[in-house]
Amino acid sequence: MGIYSEKSIPRWAGVIILIAAFIAIYQPWLLGDRELFRLEGLYAVSATEFDPSMPMVTAHGVAIQNVFPFFPAMASVFQKVLGMPMEFSLRFLSVLMMAATAVIVYFAAASERSYRAGLVAAAMYIGTFLALEKGIEGYPTTTNAFFLLSAQLLFFQFGIRQTNWNAAWIVGSALLAMGFFTGGFLIILYFVFPMFFFRRPLSVKSKFRKPGFPVGVALLAAAVLVWGAPFWLMSHRVPFQYLGWADSTLWDYISEVLLFPVMLPVRLLPWALIAWMPFCVALQALDTTPIFSRYLRTLTFATLALLWLLPQGEPREIFYLLGPLSILVGINYELGIRRYGIKVRKLLVFCEYFTVGLALAVGGICFAPERWLSWFISLNNTLDFRLAPEFRLTALVAVAVLLSLTVFLHYSRKTQPVWLILLTTTAAAGIFYGIVMHPYRAQEEVKREFGTTIRRALDGQPGGTLYKSNILDLYGELFYSGAKVVKLQSLEELPEDQETVYLISTEFPQYPDRSWSNLLPPDYSYRNHRLSLWKGVKRERKAQPAPLI
Repeated sequence: MGIYSEKSIPRWAGVIILIAAFIAIYQPWLLGDRELFRLEGLYAVSATEFDPSMPMVTAHGVAIQNVFPFFPAMASVFQKVLGMPMEFSLRFLSVLMMAATAVIVYFAAASERSYRAGLVAAAMYIGTFLALEKGIEGYPTTTNAFFLLSAQLLFFQFGIRQTNWNAAWIVGSALLAMGFFTGGFLIILYFVFPMFFFRRPLSVKSKFRKPGFPVGVALLAAAVLVWGAPFWLMSHRVPFQYLGWADSTLWDYISEVLLFPVMLPVRLLPWALIAWMPFCVALQALDTTPIFSRYLRTLTFATLALLWLLPQGEPREIFYLLGPLSILVGINYELGIRRYGIKVRKLLVFCEYFTVGLALAVGGICFAPERWLSWFISLNNTLDFRLAPEFRLTALVAVAVLLSLTVFLHYSRKTQPVWLILLTTTAAAGIFYGIVMHPYRAQEEVKREFGTTIRRALDGQPGGTLYKSNILDLYGELFYSGAKVVKLQSLEELPEDQETVYLISTEFPQYPDRSWSNLLPPDYSYRNHRLSLWKGVKRERKAQPAPLI
């Protein structure tokens, strides 16, 4: 056993460091700049149309079976009650749940070992490259992870630690029901699947006979019925079709399985340098809380298996793994550093190289001529954002900060705690993202421009609903139009009592009962698809001639 030890940072200083790093990584003041991207448009429309009396999700008037109500409901509250822009509301909710989960991770590790274990666990949860990239997206995944981890930890606390299995089943199922309202059936799967691998003293086979178990099952069943019954009544379809993976080919699935072992360590950087420590057999023999560690390892392995083997998985779902893994790393950190600290510190030189590389990249991208940059990187957008004097000043400050962090890493690599070095590395990456990647991506406003085009085309026209036909998406684009949108299954669903209707479609409406005129230019296209905004005016029916006698 090695005798290596590192200096300990006071609790108050550690908390301040975590807060500062969190701000540097997530930079909340930037959350609302970028237009809605990918599925954020769907969540934005769902939040706009959310009806508290109907615990299901609709988008453009159609029931959506793979989006669940809690996340759109919270985004709706942020927008309608607090007055936040929708882009900011979605992403702020995601970042807020990152912070809430980090607090849970901190207390779970600190109560089991020491405050330093809590600092390490929280730092790992907020400080991976996965969190930097996916934690700021307006998706419900971080909310899913919050409820899932809360259910897992309280199930252990009440059941295994306090042997109050009635409370364990009821509280765990209640939190799982909230997780269902956020992430659906997959959250239940991630909670239940690890139970098949629990071994004594973690086994729950004999605990199903406790009265709390049927109560917990009833809570989950009630949550499913509250969500599913309105879906059935509204759409007359069973809301379970999305559980299939018909769109995934065998080759796609094999590629995902083969790439996952490479993708996972990259997503966990820079913490992948120490994420393996809790699984070292030599350290497990010295663990002072072996039951909790075994519980977390079982959660980690079972969740890892699901992430690896379930088809069409998203990288952001690694958050379901990151919670238990962060706590596990935190409570085993001191033992791991005592044994492997010297070897780990030799690898920290790459953090130093990485940070100085970020400083050079910021300087080059922000100040080098664009034609030089085109030799090294492919640019889909312009770099005109660099021309603003205030941006150049900010870029100079960022370069100075990154170089200062490089100096800190160089001289502190052998003296400061390993977890602080890793967290500083991620904070440096956050600064790079905020200075370079964010303004580069935020200048793309294709969806906003499309929405503005539709809104201007409708200006001066009689008010009414905008219908869409033969179009599956355009959620984000039509959100920016400000119009109420309803998706049609067929043109026969157009209301007969409206004198004028508006229809966005890819083809001429084959509906002769109305006179159609295009409000957009004849050659208008969006993302290589021809689109038209049709104004349909009801035709006057000609009087039928009287029959001859």
